[in-house]
Formats: sequence, C-alpha cells, structure tokens
Amino acid sequence: MTNHTNLSLCEILDARAAKAAEGDWFPASGGTETPFLTRSGRTLLYCWQPSTGRHAYLDCGTDILLTDEEAFGFLATA
Repeated sequence: MTNHTNLSLCEILDARAAKAAEGDWFPASGGTETPFLTRSGRTLLYCWQPSTGRHAYLDCGTDILLTDEEAFGFLATA
C-alpha cells in the first residue's frame, strides 16, 4: 500500500490514474478460478491482470491484492 502522507493531491490523483490505466483484475485460468479457504481462515482468489500479464491473490475479505509474501504466508501448510 502506498503511503500518501507526503504527497500533494495532484501526486495522489496521478498515482491513482496510473494504477487505473493498468486495467482490471480477473479470476485467473481463463476466468475459471474460484475463491478458496486457506488454512489460516482467509478466503483468497487467484487473479490475472491481462494488460500487465501479472498474477496475484485477492483477499476476498478485505478486497485487497496481496503481495506474494502475504499470500504465501496465508497459504503456508505449517
């Protein structure tokens, strides 16, 4: 998450516009991915952003895309 504490309103709006220009996220695997419950109790959805070719996990409880480290922490089996 970006810290906007020291940014001007114009800088914040420019950052939001740049993020929006990257495009929407969709369920991965051609839209066939479905949310699943992790051992830690979080519900995640594996997503894909066609415009960038990136994949990420969406936390369905918070509606926030997770970093790889966060997602792997929730997916850990130990």
